Amino acid sequence: MPPPGKGKKTGARKKTPNSNTQIPKGLEYTVAALLLTGKLRVDSVQMYRDASLFISLVGKYKSLSDLSSSSNVDKLVSFLDDNSDLTLNEIMTALKKKADSS
Repeated sequence: MPPPGKGKKTGARKKTPNSNTQIPKGLEYTVAALLLTGKLRVDSVQMYRDASLFISLVGKYKSLSDLSSSSNVDKLVSFLDDNSDLTLNEIMTALKKKADSS
């Protein structure tokens, strides 16, 4: 019988040194698209002697307060006020029909 720890195969895998700093591909593509469309911009780049590089990005996303100023939202609120007898089920059925016809 081999001594403990020798000759045994274990299911544990060695982690690479940078395994905790890897970024998912989806995030990379999202950031690239936001940079190309101008929604994100580079705020600062910091380089250090040990070959470390930090890039700070600045951007803004739409919040609920931004959406409330939309004319489409105002039109929908007005429509719902005018048709207050509609049920949620009727509204969802109409939205489903609209989505299916598109």
